[in-house]
Amino acid sequence: MNRIFVFANLVVCFLAGPISAQQLEIHFLNVGQGDAAIVQEGGHTAIIDAGPSGINAFLTTLHIDTIDLVVASHPHADHIGGMPELLQSHVVRFYLDNGIPHTTATYRRTLEAVRASGAQYLNATSRTITLGAAQLHVLSPPPDSALPRTTHDVRRTQNSGSVGILIEYGQFRALFTGDSEQEELRYWLASGAIPHVNVLKVAHHGSPNGTSATWIAATKPQAAVISVGAGNSYGHPSPFVIAAWENAGARVYRTDRDGTVFVVANEDGSFVITTDRAEPNGVVRFRPFVQDSALSPATPAEAVAPACCRVCSTGKACGNSCIARDRQCHQPAGCACNAKP
Repeated sequence: MNRIFVFANLVVCFLAGPISAQQLEIHFLNVGQGDAAIVQEGGHTAIIDAGPSGINAFLTTLHIDTIDLVVASHPHADHIGGMPELLQSHVVRFYLDNGIPHTTATYRRTLEAVRASGAQYLNATSRTITLGAAQLHVLSPPPDSALPRTTHDVRRTQNSGSVGILIEYGQFRALFTGDSEQEELRYWLASGAIPHVNVLKVAHHGSPNGTSATWIAATKPQAAVISVGAGNSYGHPSPFVIAAWENAGARVYRTDRDGTVFVVANEDGSFVITTDRAEPNGVVRFRPFVQDSALSPATPAEAVAPACCRVCSTGKACGNSCIARDRQCHQPAGCACNAKP
């Protein structure tokens, strides 16, 4: 079992501007060789993939019992292994997957759990789903006619049938791509659906077939997150892929080395990142970039959060006080800081 990510030492203080009424939170979970992420905004929760196992421990730590949306990017075990347990133990309102059948016992158990849960099934068509003040744009997989056919590599077909999710929260953007390979990335680029983003979940655990120069130029993230298991047999992530993202100006995070990666974003596009294995005040603050402008590349600014006279162990910061997370804040920034229990 991976160590549960405890945020007691996380201090998130933006150094300028008022504290927004809400903030978007993304937890890229350290679940070993697999993908799992928790997205929260305004009391609403979405899950994007559930790893090989262990996601319930993180949900318990975050006191999450109801999930508005669960997305399975594709039905490989390293992305849905934790789905049956999640669906059995939590209230799930909507479930979305790529609609491409698979032959494994894990896939069959997941479908049975979806039916038993009462969750409403959604097809992975191009649609927008509202999560509080955030918009989740579904990037549908390409039709079969757009992909090369093969009878020898089932993984290839499922990988390039991954569901993509583009999150927009004001000026902030985050992109999830499952295990997409070159054929699917080219399809999405040709559709015009891919903008510059602030945070990118690197496709296929940092494998070379999930990154290209064209894809890097199109997404141009400030932070790139690789969800990967330590010492995995696939050799993920590729050193060449890491170098390519870093050379493009992205700060690269890896769950095998950094543990869970925690992002808190404001609607103006500013955001901060800390990790499970960061020093107690190891927070990196990212400034907003000019959206879709190749002339103004954004570079992360290292920042150590200032000492605060009061840390909110529950709720959220509002001026110099702590308030319930479902309340709106109309105070300018004070010296109360957010922290996770």
